[in-house]
Amino acid sequence: MRSMTIVPGVALAALAMSVAVSPAGASDLTANQQTIDSAILTSVLPASDAPRGVSPEAFFDEATGTYYLLTTSMPPVQYSSKDGVTWEPTSTALPQGIDWSIVQEGVGSYRLYYAEIVPTAPGTGPSKPCTPKTKVLKYATSSDLQTWTPQPGVLLDDVGCGVPHVMKTRAGKYFLYLNKADPIHGVYIAQSADGLTWSTPQGPINGDTELVDPAPVELPDGTFLMVASTTGGKGQFQHLQLLASADAIQWSKRSSALYAPTGAGAFDPSVELVDGTLHVWFGYSPQGSYEAAQITHGTLELGAAEEAQESIQLSCSRGKSKGKPVVKCSGTVMGIAEGTSLQGSMRPTPQSPWKKIARKPKVDSEGAFQWTFTAPKSSRVWIRVSHLSTVSNAVVVRIR
Repeated sequence: MRSMTIVPGVALAALAMSVAVSPAGASDLTANQQTIDSAILTSVLPASDAPRGVSPEAFFDEATGTYYLLTTSMPPVQYSSKDGVTWEPTSTALPQGIDWSIVQEGVGSYRLYYAEIVPTAPGTGPSKPCTPKTKVLKYATSSDLQTWTPQPGVLLDDVGCGVPHVMKTRAGKYFLYLNKADPIHGVYIAQSADGLTWSTPQGPINGDTELVDPAPVELPDGTFLMVASTTGGKGQFQHLQLLASADAIQWSKRSSALYAPTGAGAFDPSVELVDGTLHVWFGYSPQGSYEAAQITHGTLELGAAEEAQESIQLSCSRGKSKGKPVVKCSGTVMGIAEGTSLQGSMRPTPQSPWKKIARKPKVDSEGAFQWTFTAPKSSRVWIRVSHLSTVSNAVVVRIR
């Protein structure tokens, strides 16, 4: 489905409505190919006084009900807001860096990851971001999201180009998504148990060479959503993309652009889930110029996920156990929970009524079952398995 843009004249009223409406409730959100393909981004054009800059990082502090926004600009600026739409600059002194990521470590404990471009040789100016080993990853700490203390050392000595982003999952695992050009361009993933020591980045995800600026978020059901942008290469404007993952490592991409405004660039997204609503902030610029970019906002509504349909597949054969004839069956299920006991039935002829079998198969963690029961005293038997109104295929086994 196509995204919808609200024109500036009605932006505030329309946005107030969109912010107040949740898609369905946080517990219903899930990221998969179906929900991202039918997602809708409702966005507004930036107001004249919207924050300027690129690479926005938005963070919602639940303790105070305050949104914070950091932008890459000269000098870098931090803003605060009560609605995520209208921003006021704070007096915060930020580290001399770019490309911010805020991670909450605990109550009153935050990390600010950021990139720093370092000179290639003593006495020289900063190098270009895509020059190998000149854009490094560092971090600062804070107890209140307003005073940041840079920590010594470099966490990674090469975070390539584009906008890196750190995510901490509810399970306590850290993921770093970054753009690298070696060996090929794309989004790479590094992992960490403590957010300080990182694995070698692997990628690019999906082999996609046109993806940049990854911004991931974990949904309540444990699936992951990523808003990213394209490179805008070959004379094209940058536009927003949407991806889904079950494990934060393997990602599937939306079949069409999430947001591709005519005659303008959309890039460097940031995404937060607040009270069941997905908020997206990104750089917007007529003609795609970074120098003219302002930060704007939208709400993202995922499509509905169809409930998994129950199904049972069954196969059986004749066997022996302790010298006596038995029937051995196995099967697979879909949409039936682990540990569920299925009901088996059999009949000696296709016209006979089904009779329940006392021994019941149970679904394992892989969505499968194994089942053995004593063979009836007949030449053949028809067998099926059911769960509520779902019935498997019927199979026939020759006993004698």
